[in-house]
Amino acid sequence: MNAKDRSMGLTDEEKSQTRSSEEFNFEKDSLHLLPLEIIPLQSPALSRARLVKNVRMEGMVEVFRGQGTGSGQVDPVTLEQVFDIAQDERITDADKIRSLCGLTSFDVYSLRIQLRTLGIDVDDIENLRLSKEKRSQLTRYMVGFTRPLIRQIYGDAETSISDVSELIALFDNPNRDEALKNLKLITENLRIGIGDLPRFLEDYGDTFLSLAYFRDALDALEPKLESFFSAIELIRENHQLRQNATLMRTMDALERDFASIKATVEGHFAAFDQQTSAMWENMTAESFHQLKSMIESSHTTVGGILCGLSVKLGAWHDKFGGREAGLIGQAEFIMSDMRQGMDLLLEISVPPVALPSAAGTGNGESDDEGVVLL
Repeated sequence: MNAKDRSMGLTDEEKSQTRSSEEFNFEKDSLHLLPLEIIPLQSPALSRARLVKNVRMEGMVEVFRGQGTGSGQVDPVTLEQVFDIAQDERITDADKIRSLCGLTSFDVYSLRIQLRTLGIDVDDIENLRLSKEKRSQLTRYMVGFTRPLIRQIYGDAETSISDVSELIALFDNPNRDEALKNLKLITENLRIGIGDLPRFLEDYGDTFLSLAYFRDALDALEPKLESFFSAIELIRENHQLRQNATLMRTMDALERDFASIKATVEGHFAAFDQQTSAMWENMTAESFHQLKSMIESSHTTVGGILCGLSVKLGAWHDKFGGREAGLIGQAEFIMSDMRQGMDLLLEISVPPVALPSAAGTGNGESDDEGVVLL
């Protein structure tokens, strides 16, 4: 059943609520959008707005967006001139918004870390989780992460379990004897108490879901990056434009910087893969939590890189992708928008670094020989 079929029979109010829910989930699942209704604010008008990252990597308050009307954005510096903001709080709504606009990414995984750093509490933790629809889209990435866990637990024994959520569901199994048998097997293999198992399974699923989310974002950028590089080549071949030395240098720098930034995030994924393989060789709750800490420590870096690539290449694709576009217009956009904010993107593109590994000792202490990439 498609979306149109599902909407039949709904009242106008229900259809509006459905669209609103879909829009909220889209914003929540994105790297560059933040629906402000999830942030505790006093101003109702601000709560109806959302934060966006523009092509220049600037955080802006978007108050409206529509077909034909474009995007109405407010610079966070001028918030008090546009919104009625109460000044009786130690930290005002404007203070919060300006802090949030300075974040490098609005993805839920980076927000969990950065909101805590900013001292901003979110009332509903579900607002910092991917939507059910997005999780479903990431299933193809998750298979490679769930199968090793299931194989570690069950070995060569036959099992109908195929997903981490099904392991969690064992707690609600109406067949108590079967459930207890399976749960005992799991805890023995992972060397944890049965009371710690639900949290372990939830953490495992959420940690690898974050990797799936970021990998999906990088995969979606590949064709856009190739399209941008192809456009640069066409501009270089244009007799008139290649006389513009500044444009040529700018394109050379963009091509080099985009390739370097992409290589940086790929380096993080390679480090994750390396440490994940090592964990699966000796799968315990302790080895998993070491990996979990490693991945979480890179969330803001990876999220910031992918957010920057997404807004820049997304803006290019929206403006020029899929249709004939004049080379002069493309060149102007490169000089006016694409190059702006690249310094910030390069600044946050920190490559993995070698740190002492705790894997060799098995007791959480570093040894002198083990090294793990973070």
